[in-house]
Amino acid sequence: MGARSTSSVQAVKRAIAILKTFSSDEPELGVSEISRRLRLPKSTVSRLLATLEEEGLIAQDPETGLYRLGVELIRLANSVHEFTDLKRIATPYMRKLAVDVGESVSIAVLQGRDVINLSVYVPPGHLIKRVGWAGRQMPAYASAAGRAIVAYLSREERREVLVGPFESLTERTITDPARLRVELQRVRAQGYATAFEELEEGLHAISAPIFNYEGRVIASLSVSGPAYRLTQERIREIAPKVVETALRISAEMGYRPAEEAAL
Repeated sequence: MGARSTSSVQAVKRAIAILKTFSSDEPELGVSEISRRLRLPKSTVSRLLATLEEEGLIAQDPETGLYRLGVELIRLANSVHEFTDLKRIATPYMRKLAVDVGESVSIAVLQGRDVINLSVYVPPGHLIKRVGWAGRQMPAYASAAGRAIVAYLSREERREVLVGPFESLTERTITDPARLRVELQRVRAQGYATAFEELEEGLHAISAPIFNYEGRVIASLSVSGPAYRLTQERIREIAPKVVETALRISAEMGYRPAEEAAL
């Protein structure tokens, strides 16, 4: 590890230490006190506080000059709470859907330009092909799970996620930006996304978006399986069940269909 990398890691650790210095008993602290507790130079503490403040993780009282934790931390904490609730709420629905359709069911969340499986349920007797696992990371552009989320993001958010060039994972992977835009329009029109051997050969999937109480897409619910069993015709047959299940999970997350207009 080079000197610059070591310095960067040290800066991150120090910034985290600063955030952990605050507590419910002492919600506001000054530079001198933080410096004393962490045994860091005041100049270093001031520089790190300024950076944390720029990112909304720290806020300064203009009258007292004291610092406190910023509102961005509340948003991050709410995200963790939301995903914890999502997994708890979705689990019984995932199991029922998996048994009904006889294929693996998963929920995934967007992280950067990828989607990550938050939870996976595989019905008994269908372990011939391992199609996914909790924690699996997949490119959003090439997966049904990713497209089901990206299609419902704002235009600005979509641009941030769909930054090329796109790698061709199989012969069927859509890598042309124009075709991807058309595909995302199709997803919104029909309410679900599909991927036929685009992520990996022999794998088909269908996915529907999951929304929260704000009407914002937060995850996707997918059914995936081997192409010889989960054929395109079979996917068309189970599509209503996938969409309905995703909407039921969304409803328990506080979503109301009328709010979709705000997307």
